[in-house]
Amino acid sequence: MRVGTWNVEYAYQKRLNALHQVLATNRADIWILTETHDDLVPENCTHVAHSDPRPKNWSGIRTGSRWVSIWSTFPIIEQVSVASCDRERTVIALLDIGQAKRLLVYGTVLPWKGDRGIQDWSEHHRVIPNQCAEWRELRKSYSDAMLCVAGDYNTDMGTGSYYGTKQGIASLRAGMSESELFCATEPDRFPVGKLSYPPIDHIALPRAWQQTTSVVAAWPADKQNLSDHSGLVVEVAI
Repeated sequence: MRVGTWNVEYAYQKRLNALHQVLATNRADIWILTETHDDLVPENCTHVAHSDPRPKNWSGIRTGSRWVSIWSTFPIIEQVSVASCDRERTVIALLDIGQAKRLLVYGTVLPWKGDRGIQDWSEHHRVIPNQCAEWRELRKSYSDAMLCVAGDYNTDMGTGSYYGTKQGIASLRAGMSESELFCATEPDRFPVGKLSYPPIDHIALPRAWQQTTSVVAAWPADKQNLSDHSGLVVEVAI
């Protein structure tokens, strides 16, 4: 099973063909696309769960723009709701991944420095514990399902020296530990030479899959033609 994530910078019309080509080249069974648009549909992904539409509060936003969409080749059993969740910046889907297994996918865009006009990392630090609490709630409510948390973490998940903060990374790691997750895309697990700069988009998966998960694809940011974010795919031998 392959899981991919990419911030596609709202998939502007002039970039759609190029974005489609990258998604087709780097195949995944589940895509968590962030800062996306409904026109960008990954190949063979016939099932989708969208976050609420993004408000048109700047010129780059058009009808169909979303913070997060989960596209899947696997059937979506239900789009899950948590009372406290931000329905614009997160979306949760319960998937039937076969062999009587179910996977909860929690797609997210975490705040960054300067988000909402806040010129520090305080909003990032505030939101992480809230989302970690939602992961724990999901684990309790869907105890028979595995959990995946993926999307734009807005942190390098290393030391924060490239992007993010030590506080935010420590908080994310603690939340993952409490929900029995590991970050499959953190620097220590990322293949050398795949990217010139560490990704800030990540995929966390069940700790039980740690030994059978690897990064199998990654491509650099190309702001002129694709997006200002790199993208990546991990493969799990379930």
